[in-house]
Amino acid sequence: MGCMSVLVVAVRDLLFRSRICAAAERLGVDARLAPRGVPLADAVRGLGAATVLVDLGERGMLDEIRRAKQAPGVRVVGFLGHLEAALAQAAAEAGADEILSRGQLVQRLDDVLRAATAAHPPAP
Repeated sequence: MGCMSVLVVAVRDLLFRSRICAAAERLGVDARLAPRGVPLADAVRGLGAATVLVDLGERGMLDEIRRAKQAPGVRVVGFLGHLEAALAQAAAEAGADEILSRGQLVQRLDDVLRAATAAHPPAP
């Protein structure tokens, strides 16, 4: 049996972050908070396969995604307000693998978290 992928949560909104982490714990998903002030690329370095859940509305997040995606095995799921079409396009161009509205994320949170750990095959 191989290692499961790690979920890295890069969300500053305390209530939303708490909701995500509580759901991850309930589902047995290995979720880790990205340390504040630490570049996302550094937060995922050395984890191997990782899915990063990011709030696309955070300042500088698109650059963070570009740098994090340079690491092998990193998958980015971003969320944003439902009327932010230009930001969604920019996030896709920056390398986000999946983009959801905040409402979609809330509705599908359990599925998104389960997919985060199943997104990568185990390391050999």
